[in-house]
Amino acid sequence: MGMRLQPRCLQLDSVLQTVSVLEAVIRRSFGPDGGQVLFTRDTGQTLLTRHGTRILTALRVEHPLARMVVECVRRHSSVTGDGSKTFVLLLASLLREIQKHTRKARQEGAGAKRLAEALLAFGLDELSDVITVAVAPHGSSLSDPHTPGQTDTHTLCRLLSAFLHTRISPTHAEIISQLTCELLSHWSCHGDFINEHFPALHTAVSGFPIGCSRLLEGQVIHADFSTPLPLRDHGPIRALAVTEPLEPSLLIGGTVLELGGANREIESVCVRLGRRLDSVCVILQHLGVSLLLSSVRQSEAFLAAVGRYGVCVLECVCEDDLTLFSVLSGAQPVSDWAVIGQEHVATVTFCRPLVLGAHRFVNVGFPKAEDRGRPHSLVVCGLTEGQTEQSVCAVRDALHMLHTTWGPKHRTRATERTARTDVMEPCCVISVGGTFEFLLHHTLLQRKHRHTHSVTHRHTHTPSHTDTHTLSHTDTHTLSHTDTHTQSHTDTHILSHTDTHTLSHIDTHTLSHTDTHTPSHTDTHTQSNADTHTLSHLDNPAVSGMLAEALLSVPRQIYSHNPRHYLEAHAHTLSCMRNHGNSTEPPEISAVLGADGSNMVQAGTGSGSMSGSGSGSGVKEVTVWSSSGSSSGVESVSCKYQLILAVLQCLRSLLSVDTVLHANTSHTLSYTCQREEEEDD
Repeated sequence: MGMRLQPRCLQLDSVLQTVSVLEAVIRRSFGPDGGQVLFTRDTGQTLLTRHGTRILTALRVEHPLARMVVECVRRHSSVTGDGSKTFVLLLASLLREIQKHTRKARQEGAGAKRLAEALLAFGLDELSDVITVAVAPHGSSLSDPHTPGQTDTHTLCRLLSAFLHTRISPTHAEIISQLTCELLSHWSCHGDFINEHFPALHTAVSGFPIGCSRLLEGQVIHADFSTPLPLRDHGPIRALAVTEPLEPSLLIGGTVLELGGANREIESVCVRLGRRLDSVCVILQHLGVSLLLSSVRQSEAFLAAVGRYGVCVLECVCEDDLTLFSVLSGAQPVSDWAVIGQEHVATVTFCRPLVLGAHRFVNVGFPKAEDRGRPHSLVVCGLTEGQTEQSVCAVRDALHMLHTTWGPKHRTRATERTARTDVMEPCCVISVGGTFEFLLHHTLLQRKHRHTHSVTHRHTHTPSHTDTHTLSHTDTHTLSHTDTHTQSHTDTHILSHTDTHTLSHIDTHTLSHTDTHTPSHTDTHTQSNADTHTLSHLDNPAVSGMLAEALLSVPRQIYSHNPRHYLEAHAHTLSCMRNHGNSTEPPEISAVLGADGSNMVQAGTGSGSMSGSGSGSGVKEVTVWSSSGSSSGVESVSCKYQLILAVLQCLRSLLSVDTVLHANTSHTLSYTCQREEEEDD
């Protein structure tokens, strides 16, 4: 056809190499000790950011697989506002685990696709139940235990602070998180409402330090007065919102009127139009309207007429501002002056001019409503446009994250079939620093061990499965011995280089003891047989093992600057799980993690003192080390669950691609031009 297509079959190695390049970029800004990335534009503008989605989109990657990954990250971040950097880390780790399990298979591509499908099926069917049973009991809730239906402000501030520290600098994060908490408290924590109307509820001002950011009571209308008549700043004030010009159409500029030629006809038309305009003003005066908000520009004649009646006009009010004003006031905008009635008139408590930097706006207030509190708006300042925009995006992402955290219960396909009630509750949060990954990692390994043990036990009593029994027995024995030796040796070696004799004793004993009974590579020998049936038979434990190992990539990167804290958090997670599992207390009183060096104790009425401060509900509060050595905030369990599902879906999509066709653009253009010339001839 005159167009060159260069097909290239994709191998698992090339997919992993592509994702690893993105991972290398993300690693530099990941975690509490991660740095910021500086972007420069051709115009000389600079942007300093830690936001993973911004970093990936700014790379302008050309590889089709890389663009697929970036698009998956962007979609996930736009919904949950969280996890863009963790997304890439988990995706790269899962690809390495799949490569490890399919390296010696004759059909590597088919085995990789099968494992990706099995991982996604596990995530959709069973992951929510696993998190509900094994992870959620170690967390806490955003709900206030003393006031049902209300949000615990202290936990909310910790959640927002930890989230914003991954987006902007620590100093800016503290200021913005405090303002966001106050904004939510004024709105009675109606996060969904703020999230929906956020474009109208915030104002970005450049040229001022971020410390000038503040909250303003009421709503900021991003328009200025069109009439010079000053308006009293105390209420109540009656206002009207319109979406069309209220003057007769003949008074609108650009209208052409054909007359018979007599001057008396022109005068009579002008008189009729003037009377009609006066009738509109009389209606406004009768309704007591002294403030008019218009989404379009009104004529000079109309502005002069309403000015004589003491009505102030705001023109070109944006749609977001007008929609929010309508929602807060309860009055709908009108488009025809003939249908204006009392139901269209709103009442505001004050209306005053507002100067923010070089811009002039109007600030209006509303009466306090019982269902949503007293409305407030957020003013975000920054020295540069890029810094201001970055802070605004961070707040927007935080609201998306809260929306996901406050979202409905997660019901898997398995729970819907069995009508189970133990589904993942919303508003569940858990300590940052890898706690979620540690808990889920060890739960999946225990699940894998139980499945392998049951298969081995069943085949032991079934003589017809001699080769399967021999394979399971050999793998279990060999891997138990290998993992025990390797894990014990590795942990002892790391600890000896990170000092503390006591920690070395505790971690070596705990980790080596647990991994002896929880092999992590049961299917390595199985994959070496390169048998599709055998691979399918062992998909279940392979899926648990691969996902468990991939999850550890997140805390490893968090504590990459201090391996000692990684081992401390890991050891205390194991201790927490063991004590929680053997506890005789009721389910609502469970163990806490004290990874700051303190002993693990029982929360609630048990003996001992609890590490950290509780939320006042008698429920535990998890505390772990950050890589900087201080306790940190909490993160959403629902967001973590959604993140893993998004990664598994992206993984399946990547491994479903068999061939990439590279079309030569120059040949395509020349072929198109040639066809056009032939058609012209």
